[in-house]
Amino acid sequence: MSYYYGDHTSAEIAEYAKKNAVVVLPVGTTEEHGQHLPVECDAIIARHYGDKIGEACEKAGIPVLVLRTISYGFSMGVVRHWPGCPNVDIHVLTSYITCIVESLVKEGFKKIVMLNCHGNHDCVLRTVMRDIADKYDVFTMTIGAGIGGAYEKMKRDPAGDIHGGEYETSLMLHIAPELVHTDLYTNVDAIRIDKRLLGPVSTWGLQNTKTGIFGDPTYATAELGKAIMDSAVEKAVEYITLYRDHNEQSNA
Repeated sequence: MSYYYGDHTSAEIAEYAKKNAVVVLPVGTTEEHGQHLPVECDAIIARHYGDKIGEACEKAGIPVLVLRTISYGFSMGVVRHWPGCPNVDIHVLTSYITCIVESLVKEGFKKIVMLNCHGNHDCVLRTVMRDIADKYDVFTMTIGAGIGGAYEKMKRDPAGDIHGGEYETSLMLHIAPELVHTDLYTNVDAIRIDKRLLGPVSTWGLQNTKTGIFGDPTYATAELGKAIMDSAVEKAVEYITLYRDHNEQSNA
């Protein structure tokens, strides 16, 4: 039987809610990723991640429903200088995702997992988590494709990747190599700044980009992409199992 939410009838979805099924919402976006990657890169990764989690949950005996991927979201203005960024205002996006999750809660689902596959969406999804918790006493989960830790262990780029570099290019070489233009690789926008500033300060404000990326795709391999995805799915199912089995919640 399909694990896609949209493939089921209303009655079947109601049965899934009774079984305390986990609902997975992959969240990506569409934006430029340099000259070598497709603009739907984040959405493609999110969709693949959601599919693999759905398959792994079914194999583990966890009832699961995977929603179709959100493929359009918020991109910072500096990224929108390049074509390929149909942008959604961050407040509109937050409200939109809140409405989706809120509807799932009203259908009876208590275990809802949002897959964050775009850096600018971390604050959005965590705002949704807190809003839903306050309104409904339902505690959702947000996880990303990097949770397995494989990239940090296996990466060859000493500076690492932020946007369109080794990490994302490796994932795309694994998922959809036909969409990767390897002949257009460039290391002109490899990370040059003090890595201690990465995270505390937005990279886009610390280093100019000539091509729209921050990173070095020349290090990317399909093998690394597979390792990243495999470890992420394994860790995601581990977290989802713990999350689904945990029933104590606040009654404040």
